[in-house]
Amino acid sequence: MKRNTLIAIAAAGAVIAGGTIGGVALASGSGGGEQELRGTEQAAAAVDVSDRDDDGRDDDGRDDDRDDRDDRDDDADRDDDAEREQEQSQDAGQGQGGDSPYSRITALALSEAPGFVTDLERDRRDNGTVVWEVDILGTDGQWYDVEISEDGTEVLRSHLDNDDDDDDDDRQVIPDSGIDIVEAILIAEQHTGAVFKDADLDDDGRHWEIELRGDGYEHEVEVSVATGEVIAYEKENDDD
Repeated sequence: MKRNTLIAIAAAGAVIAGGTIGGVALASGSGGGEQELRGTEQAAAAVDVSDRDDDGRDDDGRDDDRDDRDDRDDDADRDDDAEREQEQSQDAGQGQGGDSPYSRITALALSEAPGFVTDLERDRRDNGTVVWEVDILGTDGQWYDVEISEDGTEVLRSHLDNDDDDDDDDRQVIPDSGIDIVEAILIAEQHTGAVFKDADLDDDGRHWEIELRGDGYEHEVEVSVATGEVIAYEKENDDD
């Protein structure tokens, strides 16, 4: 009885230490093989328990695999969020430049009188009607005055501007490159946060002069034709 117990303890110690018990050693003894085998299985069970984490789960890398998958899922979520922010950023940019209300107004006016838009003004008539007045230096060298409806969908009037008293028109320089009137308006709006009222090209064609109103102030912005930079800005109380 003592001999069998000693053999079982020795076997368990050998397994725990990482050794291997041969079949002959476990089978030694008279009628004690089954008892010795149970002792060995208990020792092996003790080894299995020792391989588990404090939380009782096997330390076979499965938890690490789940952690890795969680990390990859988090990375994927962050990538998706960044992509959505980029798309939102792109969507917010639409409606500017070629798709802005000002571009549609000027495009309609140019379809009526091809040339270069030098002036755009939002004007309210005495009867409360709002129209857009567009001045164009035509490709034929003549000046045209085109009126567009407030929603920018209809040409209300188009005619030659034969005002000989306006000597400035005769000296107007049209730039070969740089930003157009629509881009200048959008830059001024972004700079001031005010509402556009009037824009025109200076005589030498070097900068756009934009007038805006908002927050009880009248804003005047000059934007470089060549660079699109705001080169001058001032505001004063709007007494109108």
